[in-house]
Amino acid sequence: MDRYIFYFLLFIIYAFLGYICEVVYVYIITKKITNRGYLYGPVVPIYAFGALLIIIPLTEFEFSSFITDRWYLVALIGFFGTSLLEYLTSFIMEKIFHMRWWDYSDKFLNINGRVCLRNSLMFMGLVLLVIYLINPFLNNAIKYVMDIHALAYILAAILFVVFVTDIVFSTIKNINISKIILKLDELKASANNKIDELKVSADLKKEELSAKFDEAKVKFDSYFANVKDKLTKVSIKYPSFKLIKDKKRISLRDMLNKKNKD
Repeated sequence: MDRYIFYFLLFIIYAFLGYICEVVYVYIITKKITNRGYLYGPVVPIYAFGALLIIIPLTEFEFSSFITDRWYLVALIGFFGTSLLEYLTSFIMEKIFHMRWWDYSDKFLNINGRVCLRNSLMFMGLVLLVIYLINPFLNNAIKYVMDIHALAYILAAILFVVFVTDIVFSTIKNINISKIILKLDELKASANNKIDELKVSADLKKEELSAKFDEAKVKFDSYFANVKDKLTKVSIKYPSFKLIKDKKRISLRDMLNKKNKD
């Protein structure tokens, strides 16, 4: 049990450090502090999974020292291991939510927009930093906490409950966002079809046509106003956010900008 608690605490720390990395990275590019986590809390689990998937094999098995004594092997494992994890995470989340949180299609040497050379090299650098600098320090710190069994168990229990609760509510939130965007896209199509129908209705008087047109527009604008703020926050948080519908990628930012121009 102690081993599970040890790695869970390590997981949470790396998830938090991953969140810090994301916020700093986005700030350097946009000069704005943005909450980049999938969850409500300041954690990005994919970083923690990536860290543990590399740390555990390189510390728990007999061949560990053979690899860690050769930094270039660690670098290769970091490069391909994190790339595979990022690709699978993007693929699985897209299948579940029909949404894509990041898209590297415009980046040099990318694979289906899910991974790219630049990010894989950055993650490789992070892996080297973790294995040779960060993890030895964190191991000692967590071992110190583990020596106080009651504190370790209470801390792990609290973090576990908070983490699971966050996952549940964040998942519900993202499913609802997906539904909202789909509804918005369908409403836009419906409104456009209605307008086209009205335009070709030769038997309608000009005043009646104008009234029906205004009615359709008011309904659309009313619905859009209710969700615009939420969707705008999503587009700021994830600039590359796209909804996958009928194998097509619907850019939330383009959708909002198009509405603003209309």
